[in-house]
Amino acid sequence: MRLDRLSGRSTRLAGPITVTIVLAGLWLGDSAFWIYNLTLVGAYAIVVIGLNILLGYAGLVSFAQTAFMAVGGYGVAILSVRHAVDPWLGLIAGMAVAAVAAALIGLALFRLRGHYLTMASFALAMGVFGYATAAVSFTGGSVGIAGVPPFVLGSFTFSDPRHAYVLVWVLVGLCAWAGVRARDSHVGRAWRTIADNENVAASLGLPVLRYKLIAFVIAAVMGALGGGLYVDFTSYANPELYAPAIIVNIFLMLFLGGRGHTLGPIVGAAIVVIVPLQIAGLSDIQAIIFNLALLVLILVLPGGLLDARSWRGLAAPLRRLRALGGADAQMAHTADAELEPAALAGRSRR
Repeated sequence: MRLDRLSGRSTRLAGPITVTIVLAGLWLGDSAFWIYNLTLVGAYAIVVIGLNILLGYAGLVSFAQTAFMAVGGYGVAILSVRHAVDPWLGLIAGMAVAAVAAALIGLALFRLRGHYLTMASFALAMGVFGYATAAVSFTGGSVGIAGVPPFVLGSFTFSDPRHAYVLVWVLVGLCAWAGVRARDSHVGRAWRTIADNENVAASLGLPVLRYKLIAFVIAAVMGALGGGLYVDFTSYANPELYAPAIIVNIFLMLFLGGRGHTLGPIVGAAIVVIVPLQIAGLSDIQAIIFNLALLVLILVLPGGLLDARSWRGLAAPLRRLRALGGADAQMAHTADAELEPAALAGRSRR
């Protein structure tokens, strides 16, 4: 119960805590390596926060986040590089297109359920990836679009990685805060009802399709935001940013951190981005070690690292083992106590 109370309190403060910790880390470290990679962690965390709303709160499995990342990323790249549009306007345009596309696609997509919904969303992601690779005249194909200019506010530019770092993590905090507000609203309660039992939600009079579309649109907007920030920070848009491997990584980020937990996307993104870099010296066996570690974590803690129930489930077998060990020791002690008088009596006869 104490863990649950602490978890609820921390999620309400997730936005301010995230911003405070990351800004403090910014001024404590001067490493370009950490600034660069933690900025990428922040961009991915925004994408996964959107997936957490869709899957963790509303219970809808969708592989389409990379499709909306592509909309945001190419929106910034194409408009700013080829049409000299301000990158901010390119980002806003990408988010708007993602929202409209999600609403229209969702009307058809959410007529499906279960595996059919999952496969349809995966087909959408793969279709966008295939189009980004093949449409050379529009997206640059596999070569991509380079030279994306940094965001600018008046005379202030975000070309300095430290400034971009602050921008990305402030947006991470705002997205986390928005996710908490949505979860605790009447919309969030409707999402949880739908996730528990869609038929019951419909029988209660809830407009199920509408609430699904709300979750899908929010996730799409956050996906486009994260994709646009990633492209602007790296100054490069490429189809490989939206490949099937990225789809898998995004889901890993969510499941490692914990579905339905506000800070889960941030923790998961940090693990998936940073840990492989720390074991890069292992070269040939790096992927094997990392993937095995992920598999063990998911099997041992199915609810994620921030899920208190998973930790309690892990602690229960350990307590049983300790109890069995204690029982064995007690039995051995009792047996020794029973044998000792007999041994003394035998010595006295001799």
